[in-house]
Parts: sequence; C-alpha cells; structure tokens
Amino acid sequence: MANFELITGNSLKKLKKIPDNSIDSCVTDPPYELNFMSLAWDNTGIAYNISLWKEVFRVLKPGGHLLAFGGTRTHHRMVCAIEDAGFEIRDEIQWIYGQGFPKSRNISKAIDKLNGKNGKIVGINPNDRPNSQVASGRGFDRALDKGQEHKSLLITEPETQEAKQWSGWGTNLKPCNEPICLARKPISERTIELNVLKWGTGGINIDATRIELNGEIVPINKLENWSGFGQEIRPDYEQEINTKGRWPSNVIFDEEAGNLVDKQSGERTGCKPHKVKSNIEKYDGWGSITKKDGEIIGYNDNGGGASRFFYCAKTSKKEKNAGLETQSEHKTVKPISLMRWLCRLVTPPNGTVLDCFMGIGSTGIGANLEGFNFIGIELDEQNVKDAKERIIYWTKEG
Repeated sequence: MANFELITGNSLKKLKKIPDNSIDSCVTDPPYELNFMSLAWDNTGIAYNISLWKEVFRVLKPGGHLLAFGGTRTHHRMVCAIEDAGFEIRDEIQWIYGQGFPKSRNISKAIDKLNGKNGKIVGINPNDRPNSQVASGRGFDRALDKGQEHKSLLITEPETQEAKQWSGWGTNLKPCNEPICLARKPISERTIELNVLKWGTGGINIDATRIELNGEIVPINKLENWSGFGQEIRPDYEQEINTKGRWPSNVIFDEEAGNLVDKQSGERTGCKPHKVKSNIEKYDGWGSITKKDGEIIGYNDNGGGASRFFYCAKTSKKEKNAGLETQSEHKTVKPISLMRWLCRLVTPPNGTVLDCFMGIGSTGIGANLEGFNFIGIELDEQNVKDAKERIIYWTKEG
C-alpha cells in the first residue's frame, strides 16, 4: 500500500533533510509570482530561486523527472531557474481549461470615472445572483468577502465621448491555459536503458498515459499486402488491433475545454487517404490498408470531436472540500484526475513522488491513488492539516 509523509515548513530548508538520489519524480505547483489576489505567498520569488531547484535536483534520482506548473506571464523565469539548477528542459505541457474569467481593467469605464461619471445604466446582468447563491470567491468578476453587502452587476454604456472612443478595450486576455515545465535530471549512465535498469528513472510511461480510443479500432482482416510499403504478408496474417490508445501529447484539456473544442470541430468521421497508382497496380496510399479486392479500409479512426486526440482531465467543484471538516480557503487547487495523470506519466512503479509546494494535497491524492508513495512539503499548517484529511478521504474512497 502506498504511503505518504507530510512535512510542515519552508521547502528550501526541509528539502535539505531528504537524502541524495532518493526521489523518483517531483510533481509540483509552485507560486506563479503574480501577486494573485494580493496573497503574500504568491509574491516571494521562491519559484525563481535556483537554490530551491538545486535541492530538488539533488534529491531526485538520475533521470528523475520534474513537472512544475507556472503562469503564462512568469513561467519563463521559473524555467530558467530550473535549467540553471542543472535540469534538462525536455518539453512544455499546456493544460487548457474552459473555466476562468479575465481580471481585466475596463478602460472605457475607467475613463468615465476620470470625468466623474459612472456610465449610463442600461440593464442588470441576467446571470447576477444574491450572495447566498454565490460561493465564496466565485462571483463573476469580483470576489465577495464574507458578510459583504451584495451589489448587482449593472450593465452600463460609456457616457463621455472619450469613454465611447475606447469602448470594448481592456488590459488582459481570459486565462485558459497554464504551462507545465517537463524537466529531467541528467542520467548517470551511458544510455537511458542502462539508467532505467540501475535507477528505474529516465523514461516516461507512454502506455500508462495513452488517450482512450472510445471504441475506435480497425477490424481484424486477413491481408495480402501492406499498401503503404507494398510489402507482401502471409495470407494467414491478422492485422494487430491498437487497443492501447493514442500516444499522449503535450496538450491536456479539462472536460469543459474538450467540450468547447468538440462543438467547434463537430463530429468527424475517419478519412480515407487519397488514391494513387502503385507499382503493384492497386490503389493504395500512406497510412491506408488495401485488401486483395482493392477496397481501402482507411485509418484507425471511427470519428468523434477534435478533443479525442488529447487527454481530458475530469474536474469536479465538489472534490476540493470532500473529506474536510471545514471548507478550505486555498484558492488554486488542481484537479485530482490531472495530478493522477501527471504522476503516472513520470513515476516508475512503486516510486516516490515529491511535491515541495503541496497546498492541500491534490498531488498526494493522485500519487497514492496510482500506487506511488508521496512526500509533501507545505509552509501553511492549515493546508497540511487539510491535505492529510483529503489524502485519507480520497485514498479510502478510491
């Protein structure tokens, strides 16, 4: 059974107590250094601290992977610190999600206020709800504090001439993606295979993270040639069916983003390749399979929306507080299914996952549910308490 150890304190100091080359992977969600909601923990510079990443580097086994989330505006500085600590930058994964609202300044309204105007009221937002129906911090373009008087979201039009000229202008895009740095500690052996045999680290688990095919398989057929290369195959040969799923990519969707993409792309059926004359006088083409009678079977794809090519992490608004005695005040909790997939991608069987910015333990839940041991470090004592309760609850349920 997988174990977990939760450590309260400063990550840089606590990491020094972990032995060299003892951790298989690190999956972590550091502060994005955006001064999010004016919270002090998101403005310390720790994500850019090379010394912090050197400690992560030290405790990882040679070939061990690091996955670190970042913000679109600041992740480049974190990635540079990770690289300067000695890591190889292997890739960047994009986590794309549908929910999220722009924290943008309405320039037109601001200009009206400069002129002592509040804009011309033309209506009330039909989606507006009283405080009792809005969860804490979940207002449409504002976060209501407990006990704050409810104010309707009024729809206004620019009132002054200057404001009308800048109607529709803002300062930020809607946030819908977060980059994840995929880095690796250099191997100690001459080749990856030798490193894997010695340390168990160095590769990523492709088959364990494949994208489900949803029934999209090619029927078994007896073939006499493989048209892509025109090679003769025994008449009794049966084509192998791909039941493992699609190759994992460096793009991840949440369910809502996947649904939005599918609405835009529509249901697409598998396409047949263009027919071209070959030297064996049969119609064939790359990626196609031609039967003896000349019928082109086509690609291994029975159709669906565009999201079928990517892993879509399931999310639940209820999972954050499930198992807790009181609701958590943590503002940036990652989905459990996403953390499970990431832990599975970079951690060998029976390995240990480290999260040096644990929060309320989503990485720990994901690691334990996948059968991995977990070590989490977190500065906030309440977060550590919540993480313990959540890990116990979810691993018991899972």
